[in-house]
Amino acid sequence: MSEEKIPLTFVDHSTPESSSSYASGIYRRNTRRRTMFYVLVAICLLACIGIGLAVGLALGLSNDESSTKLYDKVKVENAMDTLQLLQNVANEYDPPSRSILTGYNQSADMIAEKLESSGYNVTLQYFEVPVYSNLAEGEASFTSTYSDINFVWIFLEGSEYSVMRYSGSGIVDGIIQLVNGSACSEEDFEDFIPGAVALLDYSNTDCSLFDKASNAALSQASAVVMMRNESQAELGPPSSQIYGDEPEDTVSVPVLGTTYQLGKKLLDLIVLSEYSLTVHIETTTSITMATTYNVLASTVDGKEDSIIVFGSHLDSVPAGPGINDNGSGSAANVEIALALSRAGLQPKNKIVFAFWGAEEIGLRGSRYYVDSLSEDELDDIALNLNFDMIASPNYIRGVYNGSGADEIIRTQCTVIQNLFEERFKQKRLPYTILPFSGRSDYGPFIDPAISIPAGALATGADAIKDVNQRNTYGGFANVPLDTCYHQVNALLSLATPINEL
Repeated sequence: MSEEKIPLTFVDHSTPESSSSYASGIYRRNTRRRTMFYVLVAICLLACIGIGLAVGLALGLSNDESSTKLYDKVKVENAMDTLQLLQNVANEYDPPSRSILTGYNQSADMIAEKLESSGYNVTLQYFEVPVYSNLAEGEASFTSTYSDINFVWIFLEGSEYSVMRYSGSGIVDGIIQLVNGSACSEEDFEDFIPGAVALLDYSNTDCSLFDKASNAALSQASAVVMMRNESQAELGPPSSQIYGDEPEDTVSVPVLGTTYQLGKKLLDLIVLSEYSLTVHIETTTSITMATTYNVLASTVDGKEDSIIVFGSHLDSVPAGPGINDNGSGSAANVEIALALSRAGLQPKNKIVFAFWGAEEIGLRGSRYYVDSLSEDELDDIALNLNFDMIASPNYIRGVYNGSGADEIIRTQCTVIQNLFEERFKQKRLPYTILPFSGRSDYGPFIDPAISIPAGALATGADAIKDVNQRNTYGGFANVPLDTCYHQVNALLSLATPINEL
C-alpha cells in the first residue's frame, strides 16, 4: 500500500511539556554521552509500556489491578543487567559478537537457565543453518576489459561493488551479458550464452534475489552481477544475502552487487564493445552448515488452544555484539517473563517466550518454529508479538502497521496495532507507524501460508531520522536511528547512572 512507503508520526501536544521537547532537551544536555541513556529511555518506555500492554492482553487483565501489578514488577534495572551479561558474553570474542559461531550458545543457555529457574517449561529447539564467511574481506576483484582499445577498468570494492553474502567462491573470466526481464523465469535466459557473466536488475522485486541468482546459475552463468536501478541511484552497492528457504538453498557461483552508477557504466561498455565486453571476477568465500537452536519458555498455566508467542531474536551479526539488535528486545522479554513469575499471576492464555536463533541469516529460527508445527498446533496460536531493536540511540517509537497484513488476518493485526497506539496515547507519547514488511521474526507468522496475526514494536535500525522525527523525538536529524547498527561498536556503555532516567 502506498501509504506504507513513508512512516506516519502521531504526536500528542496536549501538555505544555511534551515528550518531544523533553527528549530534545535531554539530547542537548548530553550530546557527549555514550548511548546508555538512550538505551535506558527506549527500554523504559517500550518495555514497561508497550510490552507491558501486550502481557496485559495475554492476561486478559489489561485494565485491572492485576495488570497494574505486573507493570509494577517490570524493572528497567533488571533488563539492563541482562544486557550487561550479553555484553560480557560478546566480549569473549574478537570482535565482540554473539553470532551462531561465537557467543550465541552462551547467551541462549544463560537465558534458558534464568527462565527455567523461574518456573517456565523450557525447550531447546535445534535446527541446521548455512553459515557464510567472506574469507578475503576487501580483497575481491572485479575488472572489465575492452580489448579493442586494450583498456582495463578496475572497480572498487565497497564503494562501487560488494560481494553478496552467501555468494559462491571462484575466479571467473568471461563475457558479461545483460539479462532482459526480471530474471525470475527460465524464459528470461532463453538467449543467454553458457559461461557468460549474467548482469541482472537487483532492484526488481518480482522474485527473491536467490531465485534470480539460481536461475542464472541453472542457465550456466559463470557469475552473477546484480545492479541497482535508477530509483536507487543514491545508495551504495548492495551486499544482501542470497539464499532460499531451505538450508541447502545456496548459489555456487560468485555473486556481486553494484551501484546504479557502476551498472550503468557496464551497460554503456557492453554497447560500446558490441556486446563483447569481458570481465574478471574473483571471490573467496565459504558456506558451512552449523547447528543452532531456539529457546522456548512456556508458562505452566493458560489456555493451550489460544497461545501468545512473545518473540525476540537473540543472535547478533558476526561483526558486533548486537546489544540493540537484538539484545534489547531479548532483555525486555526476559524481564517481562521474570516479572510475570514474580507477580504470581496466572495468564488467561498460555504464553511462549521465544528467543529465536539465526534471525540475522534470514529469520531461520522463527521460520523453523512455524514450519515444525502441525496444522492443529498452528491453529492453537492466537497471535505473535515481536520485539526487535527497542533501544536505538537516535530512536523513534515504532508501531507496525497491521493494516498491511494479508486480508485473512488484517483485522486481527490492526486490533493489535490499535492497542499499542491506545497505550501510547494514554501516556501522551508520540509514535510512528511503520510498514508491516515482514523483515523481522513476525514475518514467518504472517506469511499467507501460515496466517497467524502479529504485531510489533521497534525503535529503528539504519534508516535516517528526518527533521520532523527530530522535532518529535529529539535526537539528531540526517543521522541513522541506530548509528551502530550491525557494527562492532554496538556496545553497552555504563557511563550514565540509571537514576538519570
